Amino acid sequence: MGAPVQRPFDFVRNYLATTYDLNPEELTGSRSFDSLELDSIAQVEMFVTVSDHYRIQLNDSLASGDTTLQETADLVQQALDAAGGRRPDAAATGRLRTARPCDGEL
Repeated sequence: MGAPVQRPFDFVRNYLATTYDLNPEELTGSRSFDSLELDSIAQVEMFVTVSDHYRIQLNDSLASGDTTLQETADLVQQALDAAGGRRPDAAATGRLRTARPCDGEL
């Protein structure tokens, strides 16, 4: 039996705390990306990491600075439900993607 699957909210919170050295206790569901002073690139990076981790497709155009952490976790859960509750990619579990190659202009 494999490791338990991390809930989307917990994964988002752990990713942000680890990547941006934020206090996890301050990362509540009502916090927005703007309130954390994270720019749109940081948000897209997080969406890519979450997509890779859960092996789902997330539409990062749904995100904005006022998107809360809970709303982000809800988007992940909706994508998981639509995909039949896939388990995270074993290769991606336990590692956080902090950089993504740029293949064009920003």
